[in-house]
Amino acid sequence: MSRAVCVRCGADRMAYNQVCPACGFLPDGDGLAVAWLLSDNHLADHELDAAQARVRAGDPIEPNAKMLKIAKQALRTTFATDPGLTTAQRLGVLACSLVLTPLVGWTLWWTWRTRRPRAAWQAFALSAPATLAFAVLVLYLA
Repeated sequence: MSRAVCVRCGADRMAYNQVCPACGFLPDGDGLAVAWLLSDNHLADHELDAAQARVRAGDPIEPNAKMLKIAKQALRTTFATDPGLTTAQRLGVLACSLVLTPLVGWTLWWTWRTRRPRAAWQAFALSAPATLAFAVLVLYLA
C-alpha cells in the first residue's frame, strides 16, 4: 500500500498525486514534486512520520534545488508512458501548421520535448513536412 503525507495539513494520503481527504488539497506543478518527496516513493516510513509531525507543527517544507531536481527527474514522463496525441489533436496540429504557420508544430515540439516526449515527436513529424509545403507555397507565391 502506498503512503504520502499532505504538504498542506500533514494528513495521510494513499498517493502523492491524489486529493487529500482531510483538506482537499491537490498538488500541481512544483507542489507535485514536493508531494512526491513526502511519499513512500522517496522516504522511509519513519521519515514520513517525522515529516508528518513537521507539517502538523506548522513548519514549512522547503526542499532545496537538489531535492526538487531529484523529484522532477523521478516524475518526468518517458516516451513509453506518454500516450501521445489523439487523432483530433494530430489533425489540429497539422491543420494549424498548413493553414496558419508551421511554427505551431515547432513550438509544441519544443515545449513538450521533456514533459510529453511522444507527443513532441508527433508534433515534429507533422510540422516538418508542413514546413516544406509552407516554404514551397511561399516561394511559389513570391
